[in-house]
Amino acid sequence: MNIKSVYNKIVGSGNQEKIIKGVFWSFLGTLISKGFAFLALFLVARLLTVQDYGKLGLLQSYINTFTLFSLASFGVTATKYLAVYNNEDKKKASEIFSLTRIFVFGLSTLILILSYFFNDAICEYIVGDPKLKIEVLICSAAIYFSSLNGLQVGALAGLQNFKSISIVNIVNGVLSLPLIIASAYYYGIKGVVVSLAIVNFSIWICSAFLLKKELIKNQLYFTFKNLKQHFDTLYHFSLPSFLSSIMLAPVVLICNSFLIKYNTTGYYELGIYNAAFNFSQVGTILIGVMGQVFYPMAMQNFGKNNKKFNFFNINNSYIIGIIIFLPIISLPDLFASFYGVKYENQSMYYSVMYVGLSSIVIAQRQGIARNFAAGNFMWFSVFSNLVWAVSTIFSCYLLISKGSVGRSLAFFIGYITNTLLFIPFYINKKLIEKELLLSKEHLLLVLCIIASNLVFVFIDNIFLRIIISVISLIICLMIFKVWFKNYIKNG
Repeated sequence: MNIKSVYNKIVGSGNQEKIIKGVFWSFLGTLISKGFAFLALFLVARLLTVQDYGKLGLLQSYINTFTLFSLASFGVTATKYLAVYNNEDKKKASEIFSLTRIFVFGLSTLILILSYFFNDAICEYIVGDPKLKIEVLICSAAIYFSSLNGLQVGALAGLQNFKSISIVNIVNGVLSLPLIIASAYYYGIKGVVVSLAIVNFSIWICSAFLLKKELIKNQLYFTFKNLKQHFDTLYHFSLPSFLSSIMLAPVVLICNSFLIKYNTTGYYELGIYNAAFNFSQVGTILIGVMGQVFYPMAMQNFGKNNKKFNFFNINNSYIIGIIIFLPIISLPDLFASFYGVKYENQSMYYSVMYVGLSSIVIAQRQGIARNFAAGNFMWFSVFSNLVWAVSTIFSCYLLISKGSVGRSLAFFIGYITNTLLFIPFYINKKLIEKELLLSKEHLLLVLCIIASNLVFVFIDNIFLRIIISVISLIICLMIFKVWFKNYIKNG
């Protein structure tokens, strides 16, 4: 048997081939990008004071929030409609992508101009420190290029060119690690935000070049003609998608602002929370990989009776989330020790634990979120996320006196509340099959997660907790295996 036949046997064909190739390239790029970014922020946390790390986290949430405003979910729109129409209708695919490109450029430019004129107000009311004027201005440049890059990467995902996305992510990671660490060491917060602007500019250039090649290859083009007829697409998909996704970043920014305004040690507590939250970024490495690959495929397979695809579309992120975060919620003190002595305290431990629990809930919802988009239920998604936003902000306001622990617990409460309230809707609209949500296997998984959480609360011996964590992880994987077999057999 030669190498080519072995390769064909492993990779297979059809969806299997697309998934394996997509996962490989997405994993490679995302591992380097997110992995290096996590390592950079981890080292920066050791270089800066806890208070300065809190300020840096607030600036990052400012960048993330206004990048979402600039991008306005047009990256997701490009992904969906290029995936759907690239092979069926080149003209329609070109027109919709051209429209999204014009809107993103216009919104990004508008926000860049407004951020310059309202710099003082942003520093005072959003960032909470008038001394950070220059840093906020530099962040505005990072927002501009990050938005443009987001659209281009979304288009590459729609064309299922995960190799190009991988190259963009590799450039991101390779530039980020040395630039951020060196700038933090020599210039503190200001140096880090300058590095972020340089990195975002660089990856925008890279993704623009790669996207141009891919558009030419697929015979797609930029045009100003016949764009009005696609405004209906923007209303029914882009607008609700934007309103749905925009909930997250502003809620993060609002809760961060609560922390610095209503807690006497706000920046310190925010520094603790940001360090704890960095562990959730580890999960996004693999969850983001699977999401990039499964998103365009979910657009094409929604409503079809493909049992294997349905199971893995819903549960692939959930499996990854449990593998990564089950040990973290059992051993938060062990993971916190990586940051050094200044982060070894009860606030950090419980913040890490609640962040881990929230991350598992988020991972479980990823497949449902893809089906929201595939089934054109984006206006319902807006309402769902609004419920989450209100419950999270309200919880954070009530718990803000507890600092970073209250901040992380509020997000967990928001996600759990939203999930429980919308279970009937998910099933009724066939966003998820009942067997993939309300089953004895899922109940056992939930019990394992709860038990892992209680392990830290009631058992002090770290070696015993490590053993229990490994056993729990093995049990969870066995449950997933049984769940898959029963689901396929009963189908």
